[in-house]
Amino acid sequence: MQRKIDSRSLKDGAVKKTYPPKVLANRKSSAFSGIRSEIPCATHPVQYPAPHGWTRRNRLRELRIRCVARKFLYLWIRMTFGRVFPSKARFYYEQRILRKAFEEWKEEWWVFQREWKLCVRADCHYRYYLYNLMFQTWRTYVHQQQEMRIKYIRAENHDARQKMWQAWKSWLIYVVFRRTKLQMQTTAQEFRQRSILWLWWSQWRQQLGQVRVGHALLTSAVKHRALSLQLQAWSRWWEQLLQVQRERRKVVLAVKHHQHWQKCKSLKAWLKYLGARRVKRQRRGGSTW
Repeated sequence: MQRKIDSRSLKDGAVKKTYPPKVLANRKSSAFSGIRSEIPCATHPVQYPAPHGWTRRNRLRELRIRCVARKFLYLWIRMTFGRVFPSKARFYYEQRILRKAFEEWKEEWWVFQREWKLCVRADCHYRYYLYNLMFQTWRTYVHQQQEMRIKYIRAENHDARQKMWQAWKSWLIYVVFRRTKLQMQTTAQEFRQRSILWLWWSQWRQQLGQVRVGHALLTSAVKHRALSLQLQAWSRWWEQLLQVQRERRKVVLAVKHHQHWQKCKSLKAWLKYLGARRVKRQRRGGSTW
């Protein structure tokens, strides 16, 4: 109610003086009693003299004026005294006076009967009990905090050990993987070197076989050529011998000349063969280098 009065005073723009509850109740009761003495009661309506020429229209106008006046009266009472009626305020004031009087009488009776000693003793006992309970609770809280701190330290140590173990395990796996990778690389390099050596060795053996085959073919061709030349020379010599035998007397000089010519020819062929043999040897030496 006080807040509503203050808000209304702030809305109106003027600062009203505040009073204590007792004074305010007294002022409200006196004001309301004066107002009630001035306001006519609803059970005894005011008798207005009926004017000359009273009609139904005038009667309705009079009722409307009375209704509007009553409405504004109630609004003024509510704005002046708040939502609490003066009867309720008076009843509340009487109850407060009775309660204060009873409290004063009770205090005098407790002092007269010397019960305050027991109250003080009970209060001391209750305070001691509360202090003891608070101390026990504080000690339990401290123990719980210490246990929680110990558990937290253990958890941190366990987490650090787990992290260290995971890191150590990962490092071991990395080392093993690295070693395996290096071994695989060395094995691959060795295999590549062996494969390259084997390839070059196979090519060299193939070329050597080709050279040997060519050399064997050349020697066989040379032997065949020599044999063919020998057979040819022998056949010719045999023919010439037959001719010589037939015409020994006539062609002795021709046979001698022919033999000399054959010897020169064979010597040239032999020299040619030696030159070709020397050229082939030089080519073979250049190919091997």
